[in-house]
Amino acid sequence: MLLLSSIIVKAVSAVYKIPLTAYIGATGRGYFNIAYNFYMPIHAIIMGGLPVALSHLVSKYNEIGDNAKIHSLKKSSSLLFFIIGIAGTAFMIAFAKPYAQFVSSSPKSIYTILVLAPNVLFSSMAACRRSLAEGYMNMVPTAVSQVLEAAFKLVFGLLFAKYSMSWLYGMYLENGAIFSTVCESEEAALAVVYPLTSAAAMGGVTVGSLLSWIYVWIYTGVKYNSYTPLKKYKTGESLSELLSFSAPIIVSTVIQSLSTFFDNASVQYCLSLCGREELMNAYGECLKMSSTTAEDAVTYIYGLFSSAQDFKMLLPGFSIALGVAAVPAVSAAFESQSGERLTALANSIFKYTSIIGFGGGLYLSLVAENMLNILYRSSNYDIVIGCSDLVYYYGFTMIFYCLASVSVFSVQAIGCAKKSIPSFIVSAAVRVGLNFLLVADYRYNLYGAVISGAAGYLVILAANLYIFGKYSRTKYKISDLLFKPLFCSVGAFAVARLMQKNVFGENGYVLDFVILSGIYLLFFTIVCILSKLITFSEIKFLQSSKKMA
Repeated sequence: MLLLSSIIVKAVSAVYKIPLTAYIGATGRGYFNIAYNFYMPIHAIIMGGLPVALSHLVSKYNEIGDNAKIHSLKKSSSLLFFIIGIAGTAFMIAFAKPYAQFVSSSPKSIYTILVLAPNVLFSSMAACRRSLAEGYMNMVPTAVSQVLEAAFKLVFGLLFAKYSMSWLYGMYLENGAIFSTVCESEEAALAVVYPLTSAAAMGGVTVGSLLSWIYVWIYTGVKYNSYTPLKKYKTGESLSELLSFSAPIIVSTVIQSLSTFFDNASVQYCLSLCGREELMNAYGECLKMSSTTAEDAVTYIYGLFSSAQDFKMLLPGFSIALGVAAVPAVSAAFESQSGERLTALANSIFKYTSIIGFGGGLYLSLVAENMLNILYRSSNYDIVIGCSDLVYYYGFTMIFYCLASVSVFSVQAIGCAKKSIPSFIVSAAVRVGLNFLLVADYRYNLYGAVISGAAGYLVILAANLYIFGKYSRTKYKISDLLFKPLFCSVGAFAVARLMQKNVFGENGYVLDFVILSGIYLLFFTIVCILSKLITFSEIKFLQSSKKMA
């Protein structure tokens, strides 16, 4: 159920971002993602450790029938999650201006940050209720609330973005000013409109979070409020137990989230270190086409980076789903001390992740420009020009992101999560260091982030493969893990390119997309089967492993 809801949420999010970008442009996406980058470490503290701890403790005491302890945990966790939510919201409001001005170099992103701030409170309170139900092995409120949140974000976010853009731009056309700000040109008007429409779109996210919390609050309030405890526990005892259990998980999660935060923040900051004139020259056509002022150039370029990230995160999203599904099977094989079965299972999981990383990554590179044309040519052609090469190069690095994610899940499945922490710290240092070296150089700018991301995730991948191999005593089959997926992917990429150029020729971006996709997928599938990279017996083995778990 959780996997299904995750797929739906990812699909809705992908659908949401395309028309959203059409309304608010790359500059608006820049403001949008700046706010999210500030929000995510705070969100990680709420969602990373405490919910896991609460669901574990509720499950533990439900197993022994101690309803009084569960009642005490419910009261103490409600108070704790509320306090953390209020504190997180206050923190975002208090530091919105310094972050927008000094870290992101985008003062006008403050509006989007302030609108997102209440989301911390709503997410925290919803997480508390979801975890309570998860402790009873009831995944319905978690799955349904996630889908509701994504759906309401889609509906309200797009409505708020569309109508705020129409209203504000109409104000400029009618009065030559927006509120009290006189706009002497369309560029000046858009410079005022984009931060406000981005904030309005973010309002949809906050509304979605609020409605999601209301649903899960009503559901759990009705379903898990029927018993009267025969004895009472002190709230402080339950609170102490909850914090004690969640502390190491929170530390690990926060380090991961902070590494991503520093990575994205350093990209923003390093763009501002590039000479503005050189950046204007590098992205001159895009800036002119989008009517972006020199003042908003850095935010606009970061918005291009954010738009490219939408495509970059597609394949790792699938590999994360595979990693989540693999955890119980790997855990069961490890606990049963069946070394042969664990080795076969792990190699199969890593192999299919490599197929996603290599095969999907080169496919992304192959059709990058065609996909961008299909999505943005009619509404934001500047994004097609600014992102095509970026998405193309990201495709070649997908293997690092996909395998790193699954290797981390595998390490967690055998109980060695703490051992992954140093790799996250080193990875963050590598990424930030390379960002300052490459992104801050106008000759590389955003393309430096492609290199730094690949290098950072290579560190996580190498470290966690080593940890998993050492403690699970798994011997990796390098041919299936690396050479065969690479050969099949490169072969399919080359054949599709050659046939499209020499046989079919140029036919327009839509037909080219269909032709390239058909040739690539057909050839890739045939080669995978002929090389015995994919076998039906192995798929049956994976299915039986999941059932056993």
